[in-house]
Amino acid sequence: MGERGTTAASIVVAVILIIFALIGIFFGLMLSGIPGGGIIGLPILFIGLIMLAAGGLLIHNAQRRAPMPREAPHYAQPVTEPSGTAAIPSAPSPTRVVAQPVSTTRVALAYLEAPNGRLIVSSTDQPFYRSDFAGIVPAGLLDTISQSKPQFIIRFRGGRFYIEDSSSTNGTLLNGRQIRGMGMQELKDGDVISPAGVINLVFRTASG
Repeated sequence: MGERGTTAASIVVAVILIIFALIGIFFGLMLSGIPGGGIIGLPILFIGLIMLAAGGLLIHNAQRRAPMPREAPHYAQPVTEPSGTAAIPSAPSPTRVVAQPVSTTRVALAYLEAPNGRLIVSSTDQPFYRSDFAGIVPAGLLDTISQSKPQFIIRFRGGRFYIEDSSSTNGTLLNGRQIRGMGMQELKDGDVISPAGVINLVFRTASG
């Protein structure tokens, strides 16, 4: 009998031993629970445990003897070159990396129209500093607009626009009303924003 047949026979014997062991353990436990039955039940229980251990040991040994599957050998196929033609190694094709241009186009949500220019609102939280008004506000009045922090911020929330003064030095007027320290104020198309009161900017929505 070959090694594989011996392993199979060992497993069959082990299974039979385990079945009888479980039956013996079951009856041994039942008899041990009956008054006076421990004299018979305990030996049967002990024999069942020995048979269970023997069956487990047989299965363990059979698994150790089981032959490992052998891999089929791989043979390299010879490459035949045409007669009279020398094999020319092909050079690897260089990979070209094309740099993609970064789009700098800003999508306008709204505009601030001045007499001599226009400012774009392209963010849902758009701050406006003194530098944003250079060329729009006359040079002599530009210093009245905050520089270290935004003069005001235009926010877009839930489909509506709002303006909030950033505690600027000279405040911000909305339709002629001072809004410094008043939090966010709703903006509508055509409202007039006056940073520091030096210039009037007309608010226009992009869809207006």
